[in-house]
Amino acid sequence: MKFSISTSFYRRSHLVENLYQQILDQTHTDWEWIVTDDFSDYNNAEDLLLEICAKDPRVKYYKQSRKKECFYNPQRGCTGDIVIQFDSDDYAYPKILEIYNHFFLKHPEVAGISCLSHTVDANGTWIEIQGGGTYDFENSPTFNYTPMGRAWRNIINEFDNGILKWYQNDTNIVRHVETKGKWLYLPRVLYKYYYSQDTFSREPGRTAEQFADIENERLFIESKFPYLNNPDKVSCSLYYLPITKQARDFALGEFNINKGRKKILYIKQDIKPYERQLLKELFFDYDLYFDYNTQEIFDEVIVHINEETLNELDNIKLILDQTNKGTFIKFKLDQRENLNYDEVHLKINNSFGGYGWLVGGYEVYFITAI
Repeated sequence: MKFSISTSFYRRSHLVENLYQQILDQTHTDWEWIVTDDFSDYNNAEDLLLEICAKDPRVKYYKQSRKKECFYNPQRGCTGDIVIQFDSDDYAYPKILEIYNHFFLKHPEVAGISCLSHTVDANGTWIEIQGGGTYDFENSPTFNYTPMGRAWRNIINEFDNGILKWYQNDTNIVRHVETKGKWLYLPRVLYKYYYSQDTFSREPGRTAEQFADIENERLFIESKFPYLNNPDKVSCSLYYLPITKQARDFALGEFNINKGRKKILYIKQDIKPYERQLLKELFFDYDLYFDYNTQEIFDEVIVHINEETLNELDNIKLILDQTNKGTFIKFKLDQRENLNYDEVHLKINNSFGGYGWLVGGYEVYFITAI
């Protein structure tokens, strides 16, 4: 399928080359890049974008007739089967187009797709992993959080914006797409979101009245779609719901940003057969294993920490030492397992020695080498 990548630049001419390189790095090569500058008062990107257009016919400049035209209607100028938004200050993983292409073909009932994102602050420090951490998929009738890496079939000529003046094009787009088909959330990291304080939505000086106005705008969008609170008219695909939590264990794996095919070992002592199957479908572009008692050599090992796994740590270490000495290993502790952090810390340290660690939201990662 052909992808139309849409990007509206605002005061970010310095990020043009970086984003262009991300697109050139994509493993799926059937794409066009539709670009525009949103009337920036400084760091205007138009001249630089036009230079790229002149040397690469796949890059096309869309001349806006008004401010935020492409922000609210990213399909402007797009001729591809799929429209996908790449924000100028974020990072799209090199397989995102390839993987979306696979799932749009696999799920013809799906009209839109988004993914789990790795969120960092201006210093590159991990803040949290968005998309599924606190969201109640099991009880909500609809997809109700800000989607990252959003893409949709190019089947909507106009996104009705009504009185919108703020930044909630994501909510507005998703709601319109849901009227054409299901929205599929992929619980795997394909996008890095840089939480910037200089974005339009978080500019300094916002008043309480402005924040109230922003919230009223969101409610205005939601009010136009009566299916939202009707469980009998669920608007999102629940296909990967059964493995959402398990898939999040893979979120900070190094293999995510690799273009090649890797061998990944996932250790979760109580994993079910249907979970194995769905995880293999979700990570179709990698060789995924679940049995550590094997002679295979893995590129990366991910261990889900629960009571059963903690009791097996010494045995896991003993077996992997024989075949995978030096392999990168990452332990994932989900706080919803209700385990004591210090006790987990001690047990991993006793079995595997020193490690680095990351903490954020519901996630705790312990990182070491076998």
